Amino acid sequence: MNEETDSRVLTDVWDRQTRVLHWINAILVITLALLMVGRDGMEFLGAGKSLLTPIKRLHAYIGYVFVFTFALRVWWGFAGNTYARWSDIIPYRKERWQAIARNLTWYLSGFKGRPASATGHDPLASVFYVVLFLTLLSQAATGLVLSGAELKLYPAFFFMQGMSDAARHALGSSIKEVHEFGFWLIAGFLAAHLCGLVVHEIKEKTGLLSSMIHGKKYFPKG
Repeated sequence: MNEETDSRVLTDVWDRQTRVLHWINAILVITLALLMVGRDGMEFLGAGKSLLTPIKRLHAYIGYVFVFTFALRVWWGFAGNTYARWSDIIPYRKERWQAIARNLTWYLSGFKGRPASATGHDPLASVFYVVLFLTLLSQAATGLVLSGAELKLYPAFFFMQGMSDAARHALGSSIKEVHEFGFWLIAGFLAAHLCGLVVHEIKEKTGLLSSMIHGKKYFPKG
């Protein structure tokens, strides 16, 4: 259902489930990151294990919530509306790659001309979204393994009960490196996402930020 507003058309894009899961997952990821940055800062300042372990445990518990809500978003990529689906995110069509090239040219030219228009996910941003989802999937998996190796939390610890403390520590150390690398990838995506958001708000004026609140975007008539 479209509603005409001045020279633009207000168009329904994001369904309620997509918006709710977007904000929940964003808040959870930022909370998880801040907890570990804070913990590392406290460790650097010489805080004892009695202070550090509860923070790590809280990080793990919130991580379990994220695994659940992230799984819901993955599922909603198959069950949601047209713009929530994986077909609107994964650039598997030739036309999508042409739109990506056009948007990349738009950025590199200093925003001359017009970028490729997309009702749902921005074509160029979709490439980053695919990387982000894969990184979040890796974070969820490695986080579960770490919770089992370091905190003896289930379900991962169920498969580690026969391992020695040394073997479990070695496993946790190797997995932790992957988990920390994923953190930096997500931090980079967040920075790029915020920059892209500002650019599109100023140049395209589609109401990209507000669309994740009320679900509607503005587009020129015709």
